[in-house]
Amino acid sequence: MKDEPFSKDSQFQRPLISVVIPVYNEKQDIFKNTLESVVKQTYNNIEIAVVDDGSDVDIHSVIEQLNDHRISYYKLKHQNANVARNFGIEKSKGKYIAMLDSDDIWIETHIEDCIRLIENACADGLYGSLILKNPVKNTQQLVSVRELKASETMIDYLLSAGYGAQTSTLFLSSESAKNILWNPRLNRHQDYDFVVRYSKKYKFAVKTTPSVIYLISNKTSVIDFKSCIQFIKENKKDISPNLYNNYNRQMLYLAKSRNEPHEIIEYYRIEAVRYKEFVSYVQFMVIREPQSHIKKFKLKLEYLFYILYAYFTIL
Repeated sequence: MKDEPFSKDSQFQRPLISVVIPVYNEKQDIFKNTLESVVKQTYNNIEIAVVDDGSDVDIHSVIEQLNDHRISYYKLKHQNANVARNFGIEKSKGKYIAMLDSDDIWIETHIEDCIRLIENACADGLYGSLILKNPVKNTQQLVSVRELKASETMIDYLLSAGYGAQTSTLFLSSESAKNILWNPRLNRHQDYDFVVRYSKKYKFAVKTTPSVIYLISNKTSVIDFKSCIQFIKENKKDISPNLYNNYNRQMLYLAKSRNEPHEIIEYYRIEAVRYKEFVSYVQFMVIREPQSHIKKFKLKLEYLFYILYAYFTIL
């Protein structure tokens, strides 16, 4: 069924929607495009909280150029994006809160579509599909989301889907957003962490039609591997063994390519083969990289004992 245009005569009320945008040292032209995509929404009963996480560049002048009374600007001492997000959420007065990163763009019907979907689904929040756009190559790709399968955990879905619940697609009831909040101790996997905790307490709906454009950056991002490890440790019991191995193997290769400290690389070496029944002997040895014949012999025994134990446990 095709959505009908949102109008004043619609069966839905026109509640206030709070838009929360954390920003830190964003390029002015990129941030302006982001902000313009909000003020040009077809649904106009909104308030916009721009929360500056202590930028060194002039963010406020972009807001002044737009001259829209719905925009409020707050500048904090630099900490991280989650602190800024939480500040904006707690300041919000709307019935719903829409999250938006400072370099993403909404299609003009985004809020309108989200209200209709969340109220039709009687859900607390929603996550949605998005369009990945590469401005340099002038290409774009659709990333589609789906509902969880029977008995599938949210963390399994996110690890298998990649962009499974991107921040700028999140549209949440104010009550639920203020109850969950973002983890200020994490500098990586913040979105995964929020969505996993949210899904354990509240009902998500899925927005399959994309209305968010995610701009792919060519710059090398900083990865806080300690945050990644913390997040995975906290959710380990909800991750399927094969996905757990695969995730840690990918992180191992990434950590090695970035010359991370020995303890980080060694952690991933061990965790990438934790569930040995999903790893061949050759894969196991390649990942663990024994540096001596003695170490190689010990690892061989470790692998064989584990496989035998798993075999007889199943029997």
